[in-house]
Amino acid sequence: MEASPGAADWDRLLAGWPAPSLLQSHGWGEVQARAGWRLRRLVVDVPGGPLPLSVQVGPLGPPRALRLYLPRGPACAPEDDATFLAVERELVRLGRQERALAIEVEPNWEAEAVPAGHPIGAWAPCPSRQPVATTIVDLRPEPDAILASFHSKTRYNVRLAERRGVRVREGGLDELDRCLRATEGRQGVRLPPRSHLSLVLEQLGPLARVRVAEVRGTTAAAILLARRGRELVYLYGGATGDHREDMPNHLLHWRAMMEGREEGCTDYDLWGVPEDDRPDHPWHGLAQFKLGFAGRSVRYLGGRRLPLVPGGVPLLRALDWIRLTGRNRRAR
Repeated sequence: MEASPGAADWDRLLAGWPAPSLLQSHGWGEVQARAGWRLRRLVVDVPGGPLPLSVQVGPLGPPRALRLYLPRGPACAPEDDATFLAVERELVRLGRQERALAIEVEPNWEAEAVPAGHPIGAWAPCPSRQPVATTIVDLRPEPDAILASFHSKTRYNVRLAERRGVRVREGGLDELDRCLRATEGRQGVRLPPRSHLSLVLEQLGPLARVRVAEVRGTTAAAILLARRGRELVYLYGGATGDHREDMPNHLLHWRAMMEGREEGCTDYDLWGVPEDDRPDHPWHGLAQFKLGFAGRSVRYLGGRRLPLVPGGVPLLRALDWIRLTGRNRRAR
């Protein structure tokens, strides 16, 4: 059924399920709604209790061609076939109502956790809109043990930054945006615009934070973090390119991990690495940086699509090709 619980009630319901995600939270739904998506919030009544679904309705490309998109959802366990089928029925109902061409979901499930014969096997794979692979650092051990688990070069760089007096402090939108724009220019990639960064900070409120690494009074790097339950997620980051020899990025993430640990977080999600280790991948350098923190490698199931219009599959594949071609060009 369609429902609009308040932010606290929505997030409380979400937290009661085995696979919740920041992207299904009330605040993130508000970010997407203000960014131009039409948001439909559903609560599905199933034996496990009310299950919230934050569904985005948006264009596929051609005029009046719409899709439903469920980012990092549903939050049920991958082995819970009955709940998934109830979600599927509700999404199909909404899709018919919206006259959508297709439904796309990206469950917050690791690929290896999805049992053979799961109903999602009837959905066709489609290009993912969220990172398919990531690395997650376990914050439960003692700090010395966490640091010791890092790759030797990463551990050395953290200590080097400390010796050289790199300072990590609270930052703001201006510093974050400046660092992202500098990274765009240096790497030739496209990062979220200032308007999106502002929306995230505004809508997530105290759950979002900017942390800055400062070298001799000069901002060298900044990151945007978001907390959901016991998970601290690194969303975006950038660096001015100054003082690289002082390793400000390494200390910035290390201090963010320790801050999250003190607040009771158990996971630090570095939010996305390439699915392969090709040296020519545009994000290869960033991946090597993230992997240096020696987190647990996670590979999600990825995108799955259910067409709602007979004969619509060729059109959907053509639209996929157009979107992926444009994304690859922007990444160069």
